[in-house]
Amino acid sequence: MAIQFGILDVLKAGGLTLAVLAAASLYCLALIWQRFNVYSRAMGGLDAFLAEAKGHLAKNQLKELMAHCRQRPGPAASVVLASLSGHEGLTERRAATERVLEREVALLENGLPVLGTVGSVAPFVGLFGTVLGVMRAFRDLAGAANAGPGVVAVGIAEALVGTAAGLFVAIPAVLAYNYFTTRANRFQDEMRWLVDEILEKLTAK
Repeated sequence: MAIQFGILDVLKAGGLTLAVLAAASLYCLALIWQRFNVYSRAMGGLDAFLAEAKGHLAKNQLKELMAHCRQRPGPAASVVLASLSGHEGLTERRAATERVLEREVALLENGLPVLGTVGSVAPFVGLFGTVLGVMRAFRDLAGAANAGPGVVAVGIAEALVGTAAGLFVAIPAVLAYNYFTTRANRFQDEMRWLVDEILEKLTAK
């Protein structure tokens, strides 16, 4: 006779492990959505901004570049303005600009360590739940009279839900972490190149 077990039975059997993974999943989804909105606002139109900024630099139009930054406020504009204003020496300008760049990158990367940690740890949490579930299945088998393979199969199937849940939580977290980190690193590299060009123009004046 086939042994029936439903999704509610599986979730109930998952216990604390599934509860922890469910909470981590909800938190990560909220964080991913929040980061996506932040990146969209902060880096939307970055390519167009950089193209226009490089055009002004090529023509040595530093005043026009400052006006361009004031018209398009955002992380990139803040970094460029820091390199153009308020500091006499090249070393002071570079240091001030680097501080602004580090601040903007830190704002972009806020929360990303959480995604990285969840992506790394969630599979092990799921595996831990699976191990506990298999142990429970064999314990039930040992204590049951006339228990057949079906009883073990149900217990192991319920236990494996922990592993599946861990991967279900980890995969989106890792993908989001890599995506946002790549975008933040690209922003940092592009801005450092642009700042070097600006400081070179200022030194040549």
